[in-house]
Amino acid sequence: PMMEYLLMPRSKRGLNTCTMKSLYSITEKDDLREEVLVAGALQLAKTVASEQLAGIQLNEVGNKSNLGELIFTGTGSAVPCKHRNVTGMYLRMSNGNSMLLDVGEGTVGQLLQVWKSTLPKSVSAVDEYHSRLLGIKAVWISHPHADHHLGLLRLLSERSAIGGSNDPIVLMAPPNMFAFLSEYQLTVPEIKGSYVELDCRNLFHGQQSPLCNKLREDLGISCTAVQVTHCPYSYAVIVDGTAFGRLAYSGDCRPSSRFASAGFGADVLIHEATFEDGMKEEAVLKKHSTVGEAIEIACKMDARTLILTHFSQRYPKIPSVNRNENDAKAMSVPIAFAFDFMRVTPSSLPLATKLTPALRLLYPAQEDVVKTEAKNDVTVDSKELMAVPGMFSA
Repeated sequence: PMMEYLLMPRSKRGLNTCTMKSLYSITEKDDLREEVLVAGALQLAKTVASEQLAGIQLNEVGNKSNLGELIFTGTGSAVPCKHRNVTGMYLRMSNGNSMLLDVGEGTVGQLLQVWKSTLPKSVSAVDEYHSRLLGIKAVWISHPHADHHLGLLRLLSERSAIGGSNDPIVLMAPPNMFAFLSEYQLTVPEIKGSYVELDCRNLFHGQQSPLCNKLREDLGISCTAVQVTHCPYSYAVIVDGTAFGRLAYSGDCRPSSRFASAGFGADVLIHEATFEDGMKEEAVLKKHSTVGEAIEIACKMDARTLILTHFSQRYPKIPSVNRNENDAKAMSVPIAFAFDFMRVTPSSLPLATKLTPALRLLYPAQEDVVKTEAKNDVTVDSKELMAVPGMFSA
């Protein structure tokens, strides 16, 4: 179920507590349920889960005070589409406070759907929504492309409307993001004072900002930024002290040995995998990574778990994986494919890495013609450009 959001009059802007709507009709719900059953995805998921759930339940019982979770609000690139919203992640810490890793357009709306769907009927959805918004203490913006930050405006506006300006968000972002927000404040002055600026460059190894103390107090974390190759002012981040342990997030980038070194020993690596293997030319030209390249970085980083995200909207929902059979580490690293509304806890993460076969039944691969058309987009001129020494050096 969803709730209605009032735009006008301005005095009543916000969630309408009197109106309840269903996202799907009863017929649509029945059709979706039948589709899952016919595909065989549900039965396979139950079989896989039965081997993992006992251990998960025991761990959850023993860690009731650990509120850690990771929710993916968007796992696609560039623009929203039918199956995937643009990039956004909600990372909740053990103490209940949280941070966002990129805030693509529609992130707040996606979070609202997730939170409301898991609430008991006795709990007010509006109260929970407000509580969760105020619990967001920090935001990380990896680079200034719109599909990674347009949702920030609504987040700041909504949080400010319920008193969030008394506890401003620590906004870790590239410097040009702050110039953009300063101009936006001329139109929407409500967001003024809703955040404090922390330039990503002040989080490089060896740098120290006074705001790092606030991150430790509110979230129990420390953050280290690493410059990566994508567009100007692009950064990856390593977050230490999360409920998952050391978490590394690539943002958008070409594979980075510097990032792999800085995040060595990560418990969770979240890495972009915009292109399928076999499309390296286009990945290089657009300064993104392929699935195989993301796996290579996971191996170099010695990451315990790899979560792939930021998939091109043109390709199959669950990309294929071609591991190097001669590389024992590449064959053994656990891989999970992120999808919108995916929620994992420290205990359920191992299960997420084993459900890929079931997910493939829900999202069958597209016809080979789509792959062929995509590969044909890379012209001979593109390959000639790649051959120019230093053309794509960091």
